Amino acid sequence: MGTAWALALPVNGTYDEKQHLVRAYAVWTGQWLPHERAKDASGFETNAFAGPRSLLPDNADCTWIDKPEYHPASCLVTNGDHTETLVPSAAARYSPVYYALVGLPLRISPDGTGLIWARLLSAALSAALLAWAVAIGFAGSHRLAGVGVLLATTPMLADLAGSINPNGLEISAAVLLFAAALQKRWAAAGVAAALLFTVRDLGPFFVLAVLALSLFVTRTNPRELRQRAFLVPAGIGAAFAVFWAAFASRSGVIDPGRPVPPTSFGAILSDIVDDRAEFWVRQIVGQFNYGETTISLAVIGLWYLLVAALVAPALWFGDRRLRLGIFAALAGSAALLVALELYFAPKVGHFAHGRYVMPLGVGVVLLAPLADRYARWLSDRGWLERLVLVCAGLAVLMQLYALARVMTRFQRGIAAGLNPFGGAWTPPLGSALPLLCALVGGVLLGVIVTRSSVHPTPVHSTANTLSN
Repeated sequence: MGTAWALALPVNGTYDEKQHLVRAYAVWTGQWLPHERAKDASGFETNAFAGPRSLLPDNADCTWIDKPEYHPASCLVTNGDHTETLVPSAAARYSPVYYALVGLPLRISPDGTGLIWARLLSAALSAALLAWAVAIGFAGSHRLAGVGVLLATTPMLADLAGSINPNGLEISAAVLLFAAALQKRWAAAGVAAALLFTVRDLGPFFVLAVLALSLFVTRTNPRELRQRAFLVPAGIGAAFAVFWAAFASRSGVIDPGRPVPPTSFGAILSDIVDDRAEFWVRQIVGQFNYGETTISLAVIGLWYLLVAALVAPALWFGDRRLRLGIFAALAGSAALLVALELYFAPKVGHFAHGRYVMPLGVGVVLLAPLADRYARWLSDRGWLERLVLVCAGLAVLMQLYALARVMTRFQRGIAAGLNPFGGAWTPPLGSALPLLCALVGGVLLGVIVTRSSVHPTPVHSTANTLSN
């Protein structure tokens, strides 16, 4: 499904991709930190690297910058000019780890072809982490674990995974860390923690928060974290995070950001209540490109209803620690969004996005399957398989709808009726292939979750036989 998004989106077709793909190219050309400045497609001066003109269209923001006249992707002016110039990137000082993992195709082919291959690498990495999380959940006999991962993988996460943006890998690593820590799979937890430490700046906070919640809910002694399988990769990741924070902050000119009108805490809080909170809630499921591309509110509401079908009974059937853990994940995510907005809004304007806190927020649905009494209650009534099937079927249909809606927006325009075929612009490999990939991925996802999540419980004879 991540491949579907990778093939369907135009250049810069999701949040800040123009910044991240330049950073990926720079890392693979040895430019770990910027030494130049240049104006980006929006007209703002920022850090820049030396790179070919073919990396970005001349007007990379044309699909969304002319509010409210949002254009289809046919407005993008791409070129094959490999002449070296200064290419701007606001992500110029981000940790190089994610970009080193996905950026090689852009080094080989610094154009649309390299971008697609880099996106495919990004999608594959996220898919591997999510698959690992599902396998751990099933091995732990938590029969709703697959549904938890399924609902944590919102259309927004699929979109981020299939684009050049470290946020997708960050969320996927957090899903794996939750699954591994809850089941005490310390090798997997160590790999996930190493990625979280090094992919984005908030990673260390998320590692500590996820581990604290997981240990608290499962009554696990923190001394178990001393195991080498966890400590070695997590320690390496933590050490690199400290090194990079020190290295990136002491070299060169720090980007001062964009000038914004003066504002007060009261005005920011009022804006959060009136507008930003709704945007955060919508974006976690699906608000795409640069926020202007929305999907049906009914679809977003239905996704949250599926989450409630898993979480609300878990609060009822679970113990006190599980309830506190779920509430802490939810409240912590909300508090972090408000804190980010209060800190950054006076400096750079609107800053916080709902997707930023998903590494912690996914804990709401990943902790819920620990309520074994709920699974037994469903099984006793013959409803467990039905619930899994309904959640999987509806989630897959909503994933397909979200992709078709975004494809229509880029191919025909933001106000066009749902029709992901043809239009003023078409994806490089056509409109049918992304939809086919999404369909195949959705079917396979449904099979994995529905076939693997319901295990019959053998009833052993009490007779005193050799086999018993």
